Amino acid sequence: MTPAQNLQPFGRPRLTLKILGYVVFDMAGMIALATGALWLARGQTLFIAGFPTNLAEALAAVVGGLALMLWAAAQILRELMRRPTGKT
Repeated sequence: MTPAQNLQPFGRPRLTLKILGYVVFDMAGMIALATGALWLARGQTLFIAGFPTNLAEALAAVVGGLALMLWAAAQILRELMRRPTGKT
């Protein structure tokens, strides 16, 4: 195989229900991170009134949100590497 044959463009990855589920988890992690960070920065809640109410809850939201985001992103990348690409 020549080097030029190795450089053929890849097709677009297909969106599956599994990947879409991981995207939902990623978004939940972003919201949790933003909720905790906003409380730490300004002492305000983001969406849920009364959460977080103290430093421990805010830190837990930040750490939990960051962990959820990293896990979901890793799962999305794993699925994209595993799936065949579409021809578009």
